[in-house]
Amino acid sequence: MDRGQLIEHWLLNLAVEHPVSLGLLFPEDSEFPEDDVRSRSGVSTLLDRFRRLSREDSIVRHLIPRDRPSSGSTGQHHHRRRVHFQLTARGGEAWEKTAEPDWRRFVCVSTYSAPNGKSATGELISADRDLLLAYMGWYPEVNREQIQLDTIKWQTHTDFEILYWKRLPFVYHASFQVRPAEARWNGYREPEWFRDWWFSTSSWHKEPWQLPNWGSE
Repeated sequence: MDRGQLIEHWLLNLAVEHPVSLGLLFPEDSEFPEDDVRSRSGVSTLLDRFRRLSREDSIVRHLIPRDRPSSGSTGQHHHRRRVHFQLTARGGEAWEKTAEPDWRRFVCVSTYSAPNGKSATGELISADRDLLLAYMGWYPEVNREQIQLDTIKWQTHTDFEILYWKRLPFVYHASFQVRPAEARWNGYREPEWFRDWWFSTSSWHKEPWQLPNWGSE
């Protein structure tokens, strides 16, 4: 891949799991942030590649209203538009060709923690049931919460939307209640084998910096 292609893949990779605000890439002070960056060193290449992906229908932009107090007023708000971008189905396919994801290693985690040590709802979704079981067993270490075993409910789904642009043919879905919990180990005291396992759960695809020519001029 040449430098331009690497930049395009990096942009796609940013938005794999959720839409991304253009404020992370460009100034947020304009309705369409890229209007203000044409003359900035290095940013013009990023902007060109962003526009190319948009023209190819690999990404789309959304304007999201946001309330913000008007200057010099009290209690009044006006809508300020925030621009986000996300992958299309075509963009997702392009990302997959390069990133080579292993969808059986992907875990969708959702926990809604309640304050004051109260019970809260959580759920895990993955195409690999064994991975879910391991993740649930180590939940205090990875999420600082303890799953209440008597609340676990299992479901399966077909043609499931695992990410906003990606569907999987079959997944396992565990829902449960959790309470705050302390990890077995603190800081860097966890054993190496656990760090290796934990790293493997987040290494379900090639990262852009793992690709040939990353960092080269």
